[in-house]
Amino acid sequence: MTNKDIILHELTSDEISAGKPFAHFGWEGGKEFSFMCISDGYWESAKIILITMINDSGNFALVDSLIYPLFFNYRHSVETMLKALYFSYGNQTEEARQNFLKVGHNLENLWGILRPFLIKGVKHVGSEVDLTTIEHYIKSINAFDPDSMIMRYPIEKNLKVNKEQESHFDFINFGERMNDLCDSLRQLNYDLSNQMTDTASSEELDIYLGIYEKYRQEIINFISILEIESKKESERAFTIETLFNSLNNKQISPILQYLNDCDSDLLILFDNLFYGGRSVNEHVVRLSNSAVTRQKEFVKFCNELMNQDGLCFGKRPEPGQINIYEKTASALLEGISTAISILNLE
Repeated sequence: MTNKDIILHELTSDEISAGKPFAHFGWEGGKEFSFMCISDGYWESAKIILITMINDSGNFALVDSLIYPLFFNYRHSVETMLKALYFSYGNQTEEARQNFLKVGHNLENLWGILRPFLIKGVKHVGSEVDLTTIEHYIKSINAFDPDSMIMRYPIEKNLKVNKEQESHFDFINFGERMNDLCDSLRQLNYDLSNQMTDTASSEELDIYLGIYEKYRQEIINFISILEIESKKESERAFTIETLFNSLNNKQISPILQYLNDCDSDLLILFDNLFYGGRSVNEHVVRLSNSAVTRQKEFVKFCNELMNQDGLCFGKRPEPGQINIYEKTASALLEGISTAISILNLE
């Protein structure tokens, strides 16, 4: 250790090429993703500390010192996750985000501002997470350490000891409960992600539903074919060999035959219903719990998909614009059935 030592070393391209270990930071930006990255890092470090404490629980010299970073890392992971959630679902103006950050480290105050936005999201798309339980956890942590100082320092600025008495802290229970909280906050984020916020106008809804009603019987017929072919899929193992045999025998499946005989608008509709329904099933987009609003959001989303693909009712699609020909019967059935249930307000 000398006064010539380089403390903060940036790897050269040669060192990187040689495989010298390094860590990235500074690439994550300044939005919700950056808060999530930091939150994940503090959570992972807390779990490492917890495992160390459990494995060496009889070593009080170690355990009694690690309790401080254990608590702080869990707490800071929660704090940064609350900020990530606000950046994702709170007021999106720059001023509102600045004001939220100015609240500081008080978890209960942060939660109080964030909670109405989460309630709105849960009401809109639903969630497996109980916000009342989340609030109980946050209030409990905050009551013990409201300003993120208790477990970082032994005294206050006035030199007064900040811990009034000796405690026998159940760090295993604490770690388990904090892991539950961190898991729940991430589940909440997942449940509320990709919400559809726009709805189709009355005109857009009428046009789309008009096309849907026009071809309702043809759609029912196609669903019947898909159900039959899907059942056949489940009864036989699909292999490359069976595919080549089918191609060599120039067999045209009932699905392809039906699609080949479709009107242009019906073909576009099938393509759109499949990709729209699949997107809902895979949570690429999350729709309202209200059947009526859900229908309007879905039509808006389907129109956006058509615009992205350059498709339009009344205009014959170009080669390559329709991408459902090679899809399996079961996949088509699943996606289109979901779309139909939404349009039928089920």
